[in-house]
Amino acid sequence: MMRPADAKKTAGTLALFGLAGVAAAAAIWYFDAPARAPSASAASVVPAARAASFTQAARPGPVPAAPSLPVSLTGSMPPRLPLDARGHLLKARGVREFFDYFLTAQHEMPQKALDALVHKEIAAQLDGTIAQSEALDIWQRYQAYLGAMNRLQQIAVPPSDDGAARTSDLDAMQASLDERASVAARTLGDDWSEAFFGADGRHAHYMIERWRVLRDASLSDAQKEARLQALEQSLPPEERIALEKRRDAQARIHAVGQLEQQGMTLDQLRAKATQEFGPQAAERIVKMQQSDDAWRAKYADYSAQRDRIDAMGLSPTERDAQISQLRQRMFSDPAQALRAASLDHGAGR
Repeated sequence: MMRPADAKKTAGTLALFGLAGVAAAAAIWYFDAPARAPSASAASVVPAARAASFTQAARPGPVPAAPSLPVSLTGSMPPRLPLDARGHLLKARGVREFFDYFLTAQHEMPQKALDALVHKEIAAQLDGTIAQSEALDIWQRYQAYLGAMNRLQQIAVPPSDDGAARTSDLDAMQASLDERASVAARTLGDDWSEAFFGADGRHAHYMIERWRVLRDASLSDAQKEARLQALEQSLPPEERIALEKRRDAQARIHAVGQLEQQGMTLDQLRAKATQEFGPQAAERIVKMQQSDDAWRAKYADYSAQRDRIDAMGLSPTERDAQISQLRQRMFSDPAQALRAASLDHGAGR
């Protein structure tokens, strides 16, 4: 998570890497992280008529010298770009996740510098392969999509599953989703649009229709339940599994939060969690708590040393360099280093 960038400016595609987001992600992983396979299609080509306007932009050319990683990404590694059996770029969500990784830092650097950084990192993984030109092409298309989305008035779809929409205009929400899908198809092509946003769009549509059923006063409780079950069954099997796992993980995260608020020791937490969720889940919960405690202690130590660097009166460049070195020294795990950098960034440091 996905910190953090302005999600509104990236059409809701970027995850926040702050403390709450990381804790929630960790909890889901410990409970039973859904291994959502990226959607992929055959390595078909976007129709020539649709691709024509992008050909020149995607053709490799002079690119400004790539800068070093911005502070929020220091100490982390970008996702791997997925390839198919023939060495072509796989039409999968993982490609979008690669781009979104860099877009989380878009407010720390000029657009040209960000573009140069993405070119550099694509070359680091795919230099000299056919997939390199394919990645550059879809990067240009994705930027065109984001630019088009920024020019549209956004209508947010609440991500929560609390049984009620936070706007009375569900039709407008669906119209907004349809418009996004149209923009994605026009800029990315049908295959890449499906790979990047297909599952998200179906889930958003499912939530809107779910709210329609729940708010329909003409239906009895039994009729609502029947329609909700039919609606869920209309989702592809893998998305139904992901939905169920998401609900289960959210319920367990909520339950764990309530247990933690009671100030239990680890032994008490283990006993209570065993009673609530069973022994295997209880051990994962205890390990999660131990990991979180260790993280908090390490971050507190890091913060104290960072504050001493702040007090040295260094220039901004020297200060940032020393803090970056400190972060890399204290957090050998790139994910932890990214989490620390994100918390620093969120605090305005």
